[in-house]
Amino acid sequence: MKLVAKMIWLDVLLVSAMLLLTVGLAARHSVGLLEIYLVHNLNSVARILATSQPIIDALKAGEITPELDRYLDDIIAADSNIDVITLAKMDSFRIYHPVKTRIGEKFQGGDEGRSLLGENYSSEAEGTLGFQKRYFYPIFDQDGTQLGFVHVSMLMENLERLRNQILIVHLQTMVAVFLVGVVAAVFLAANIKRSLLGFEPYQIASSFLKRGEIMDSLEEGLLAIDERGSVILQNDAASRMLESAQKDLTGKDIDEHYPQFKLKDTLAGLKDHNRSVALNDQVIICDRLPIHSGNQVIGAMAILRDRTEVTKLAEEITGFNHVLDALRSNTHEFMNQLHVILGLLQSAEYEEAKRFITQIGQVQSASVSTVAKNIDNRVLAALIMGKISRCQELGIRMTVQPHSTIPRHSLFLSTQSLLTVVGNLVENAIEAINAKADPEADDAISLLIYEDKQSLLITIDDTGIGLTQDEIAKMSQTGYTTKGAGRGTGLGLVRGLVQSSCGEFSIESEKGVGTSMILTFTTTRPGRKAAREAEPEVKGPEGTDGTERTDVTEGAASA
Repeated sequence: MKLVAKMIWLDVLLVSAMLLLTVGLAARHSVGLLEIYLVHNLNSVARILATSQPIIDALKAGEITPELDRYLDDIIAADSNIDVITLAKMDSFRIYHPVKTRIGEKFQGGDEGRSLLGENYSSEAEGTLGFQKRYFYPIFDQDGTQLGFVHVSMLMENLERLRNQILIVHLQTMVAVFLVGVVAAVFLAANIKRSLLGFEPYQIASSFLKRGEIMDSLEEGLLAIDERGSVILQNDAASRMLESAQKDLTGKDIDEHYPQFKLKDTLAGLKDHNRSVALNDQVIICDRLPIHSGNQVIGAMAILRDRTEVTKLAEEITGFNHVLDALRSNTHEFMNQLHVILGLLQSAEYEEAKRFITQIGQVQSASVSTVAKNIDNRVLAALIMGKISRCQELGIRMTVQPHSTIPRHSLFLSTQSLLTVVGNLVENAIEAINAKADPEADDAISLLIYEDKQSLLITIDDTGIGLTQDEIAKMSQTGYTTKGAGRGTGLGLVRGLVQSSCGEFSIESEKGVGTSMILTFTTTRPGRKAAREAEPEVKGPEGTDGTERTDVTEGAASA
């Protein structure tokens, strides 16, 4: 049920209960006061008449004069709360009655007995004109002899009418107050809902919990303060970075705990990005942003990243580590070969040295001829040759399919993306082979890179440990790895890159046999198609396009 409906129903219940209780008690009290007033009025009129000399004289004479008759008629006409006045002698026969034909008849009702004994009292009884509220008062002469009694009454139907009028007034008041309460509840609920930005309380609670879970799942730390500098938000990542997981900083002054971030300076409305902050034994990269509500700054927020993690991720994305590993492998292999040659020369084994050098040349030519001939992207070629050298060190035979080919500038992936894809896939293949328990097995990796104007195809086959169908299915889940905690980010980067480039990624594998990974790209990256069509087709002697190199990274790798 929505907030407005809840408040209206709650108001209806509360107001109804209060009104029923209040109006009921007030009506009862009012009716009681009315009856007391009427009895008092009847008593007063009866007492005045009983002590009136003309009435005493009339009872002594046994009849009333015309003047007294008119006088009593006028009292009944003037007082709306008196309907009947009766004068009766000691034998209960009337000498006055508003209905003249009743004069001379005996008093009706049977409740006059006590008045004949000298008492004054009120009663209710059926008279000749209907059921009445009555008051009796005895009449005495100067000697104290009772001459009769006077009876003053009000018809009960008139009394009931007065009661109803009181109840109607109270009911009208109750309805008016009820309507005012409902209208007030509607306006109050609408005002509260506006204060809640149109959301229902359960929506706010749900959103609060969800946002809390989202913020706590972030790798970046979030630290926020209000306009006074008090901490209002600190997610789990920030607690880990700041080593304050056991501290509740909510409501604490930020400068008392972490003045290094200078968050209060951001309250002036200035932004600051990628600021390095030394904290304990780590370096935090901090973005400081003001929090606005309309044109007013109501707080500030810091986005924290561990510099070590950022650097590691940047190296993974750009392929820097893969190129570095490739160069290291080439250097290591080259130094080993130089040491062998040096030893042979020092031993005067000149013919053996010649044969070793020739053999090295043949192996090197066979291993890199396909790469040098068909891989025009020199940075990617350097990476592949480095991976081949690394595989040789590990006793793994890595080959590049002879019909592999890719231009200097791919239509589908940037050089950095190619390094990320090929480098991570080869590393996964190497680790899959190293995970095998059989040292006598054939360890081989086969790489194919083929690009034409329609698509780019990258496949890598290995004879590693292989994957089960369940493991293949789980590999589509973010963060899943078979390598243990803190590992397996490479394949996640590859999948993310494939998705962002609108490519396709498939895995075929059999446990204990090996794995084949296939990547296909058919969507041209922006701006590359036109550039590709505009490139000259003239080739240099080593397969280059003959133009001057302007790519600093590629030039450095080629050097």
